[in-house]
Amino acid sequence: IQYKVTEYASVTDADGNAVAITITETVDSEAKAELDDLKTVLGSDYTENMVVADVKEVTAPEGTVFPVQITFDVTGVTSGSKVIVLHHNGTEWEKVAVDAVGDGTVTATFESLSPVAIVVEKTAASAAGTTSPKTGTSPVVMMAIFGAVICMAGAVVLTKKERA
Repeated sequence: IQYKVTEYASVTDADGNAVAITITETVDSEAKAELDDLKTVLGSDYTENMVVADVKEVTAPEGTVFPVQITFDVTGVTSGSKVIVLHHNGTEWEKVAVDAVGDGTVTATFESLSPVAIVVEKTAASAAGTTSPKTGTSPVVMMAIFGAVICMAGAVVLTKKERA
């Protein structure tokens, strides 16, 4: 699965007003390098399957009333995904409250903005919809075919028993 922050769906400030934020690729290289050690950054929330989906520089216009709630468009995320949102406060990464995770969206509330990282736990369920590289067939289709073969074999056995 390829995760990526593509844009934002909505942003509201503390007063409920819409805010036009800016999302860019330019992120402090030192802050980004700290994410190479996710285990240290996430502490007890860390699992072996966690990956940094994306890191972006996020800015709001001067005069924005914080906190702001941002709904990011994130490809590859589903409503069942475990997601952690991080914000770099200038010295370290800190966890941000995740308000909601939907199909293709992650919503979080920020007290301030700067580099933002979205970390996603890859799960076996997210791989279930993939196709086999050797056959090009979905595992679900293969199971359906296997079930059909078992049913046909049972029908043949029962038919032969009735004739005997």
